[in-house]
Formats: sequence, C-alpha cells, structure tokens
Amino acid sequence: MKQTAIAILASGSGTTAEAVVRHIVREEYDITVPLVICNNPTAGIFDRIKQLNRTYNLKIDTKLINSRTHPVKPDETLVPNHQTDAEQLAILDVLAAYNINVVVLMGFMKHIGPQIINTYGWRSDYTSIYQARMLNTHPGLLPATKGMFGVHVQEAVLAQHKPQAGHTVHIVSDEYDEGPTIFEHRVPVNVDDTPETLFARVQQTEKAHLAADIASFLASQQHYNEGGK
Repeated sequence: MKQTAIAILASGSGTTAEAVVRHIVREEYDITVPLVICNNPTAGIFDRIKQLNRTYNLKIDTKLINSRTHPVKPDETLVPNHQTDAEQLAILDVLAAYNINVVVLMGFMKHIGPQIINTYGWRSDYTSIYQARMLNTHPGLLPATKGMFGVHVQEAVLAQHKPQAGHTVHIVSDEYDEGPTIFEHRVPVNVDDTPETLFARVQQTEKAHLAADIASFLASQQHYNEGGK
C-alpha cells in the first residue's frame, strides 16, 4: 500500500512531533513524514529531527519559513502572529514539491493564512471532514478552551473547576480552534493538580494517541475518497 505523506508544522521544541514520528516508525503505519516546516529559527525541533533521522535512518527535511524569510510586500500590512502572503505561498510551494497529502499542526504558533486554508483547511462548501487536509492538535477540550495555548489552557480548566481536561484533534479552519473536531481524549483533573502537572498529563495523552489518531483519519479519508461514506 502506498504511504500517505504528511508534513508537520511546528514552532517549538518538537517533543510532540518526535513522539508522532517514533510511533509511526514503531507501529509501521502507512505514513511517511518527508517534511517539517518551522517558523522559529531557534526551535528545538530542528535538532530533534536530525536525531530522528540518525536513529531511524529517515530522510525528514526541515524548512524555515517565516515573515523574515518571506517578508511583506510594499502594499501589505503585517498582522502580528499572522502569515505574510509570500510566507503562505512559500509553504504551499514546498508542500506541493514534497507531494504532501495532509498537514498536521503540532504546536504551530501562527495563524494559518487564507491561501493555505483554501488549499488544505476547512472550507464552508465542504460537506465532509475528509475533504479537508489539515489537522491541529490542541491541548484542551473544545470549544471551552478555544484560542488558548500551552499551560494557559490548564490554568483556565483549574480556575473554572472543570472535572476534566483533555486533548483535541480538529480540522484547521480560518479561525483559531473552530474547525470540526475529529478526536477527543479526556484527562481527569486531580484534586492536587497544578496547571503544570495537569498540562504534563495532557501532553502525555496527546503523545500517546496522536499518531494513531492521524492514521485513523487518513484511513477514513482514503475510504471516503474511494467512494465510501
């Protein structure tokens, strides 16, 4: 069976990406990860991918693409945490060059631009989640933690005395954390939890499930594309 090529977009240390790649290799999923795109030149993910390549004899390429490598045009206004037009086009070009089927955001800290959404993300004319090709992993239950990130999600969970935290995989749309939810994994809140301890357990759950979630989505998407429902 032909492997499905996915690209990872990340901004930080890359621990989630590392866990996903390791699970893909160990579980022998029909998935290949030829490309990682990062917007942060000092992010730890670059070194992690190098180590994964050495450990498993992989050939994952990394690309740095951001608003400095691809700045605004003279008539364009740069909105903080948003992508420039040139940045979007550069990402689309490299995704096409690597024949990427599905893109997965793993701690990517920039708002995905409309050109990329139109090609890979959720569109209003879609009738099935399997028409979209861009997923995000979010360290909270949606919509309650929409727009939050990192340990701040768990701060909100504890402040609101929620009985459960969790991890969500959803389709990427033009607004933060508003695309259709695909998978949800709940994590009970302990009475002695701090934001840090709760966040650590949510991350552990995310890393344990994300590769399998991606594989499940891809299998269902293939069934849909072959005429299934």
